[in-house]
Amino acid sequence: MRIAIFHELDFGGAKRTVEEMTKRLNKILDVDIYYVDSREDKDIGKICNNAFYYQFNLNSWKKKNWKSRLCKDTIELWWLNNLHKKISADINSKKYDYVFVHPSKFTQAPFILKFLKNNIYYCQEPLRIVYDPFVSDISGINFPKNIYEFVNRKIRKYIDKKNIKNAKLILCNSNFSKENIGNAYGRLAKVCYLGANSNLFKPLNFNKTTDLLFIGNKDENNIFLNKLVKLFDNKIKIHTIYRDDKKNISDRELVRIYNKSKILIALNRNEPFGLIPLEAMACGVPVIAVKEGGYAESIIHNKTGFLVKRNVQEFYKKINILLKDVGKRNKMAINAREEILNNRTWNKTIGKFLKIIEYEK
Repeated sequence: MRIAIFHELDFGGAKRTVEEMTKRLNKILDVDIYYVDSREDKDIGKICNNAFYYQFNLNSWKKKNWKSRLCKDTIELWWLNNLHKKISADINSKKYDYVFVHPSKFTQAPFILKFLKNNIYYCQEPLRIVYDPFVSDISGINFPKNIYEFVNRKIRKYIDKKNIKNAKLILCNSNFSKENIGNAYGRLAKVCYLGANSNLFKPLNFNKTTDLLFIGNKDENNIFLNKLVKLFDNKIKIHTIYRDDKKNISDRELVRIYNKSKILIALNRNEPFGLIPLEAMACGVPVIAVKEGGYAESIIHNKTGFLVKRNVQEFYKKINILLKDVGKRNKMAINAREEILNNRTWNKTIGKFLKIIEYEK
């Protein structure tokens, strides 16, 4: 079986999903990768048969004013649509059995879905600026910007919805996402859980010098974390890595960071699934997460960590339990690692994926 994989993603969980699935699928099937970026990825050809690069200049409009914003929201999208039409012609000419399409960092559901035959779309989540009430609220901005955002989001919604309408089969990362996809698009998605690389992310014999580790969005989480640290009279050591800062941390360094941490806390609002808790668990780190989104499907309460309300006092109590009771923390660490090995590896993900597409035949 021959599969083409398409993506135009930055660093992060979605791109890691592409890379991890590609290199494992390529061991069993013939896999080519097609990708759009501002620069060529020299390493991506190592994980597939062939890699085809299509340049898209992300910095065409350097001035940060309303004209450049308007160009990004109109002309660049038109360019991107035409580029996807060209890429799809290249893909269709090679007669792949399936084309596995991942989300777009520009439009969420990518334009290429309109032009492809036998496509499978991995929808990580619906378009947040439209469907997530917490993100879609524009009431707090001034009138001209409000009007612009209102119109822009209507257009973005139309593009996203039209593109996903052309997906022949939709996969998603959790039951939480499955429900959201159904509500947003009226489409049925099949759950194919993501995994962790248990050979890379594993326990190492490091001293636990960090009490709390947080990796995620800054926004309101920064305020939450500051309140949390104050409850401990600033006597705990916390390591924060904010996605917004776009720091380039290697996998090797990330493994070291996990292994030096006693507890990972997961706070991202309505996270569709979340690879970070899985990677921490693979390293033998218990997770304390808000009981919402995909976290509720990946963390087993009172076994691999805790699921609690988004409340500083609740987090304070659970953190205190694990910091003071080393035996309980160590037991949870063992449980977390075993949960990954038994149920949450990328090989499990690939097995599920192959079963789905065989069924679809």
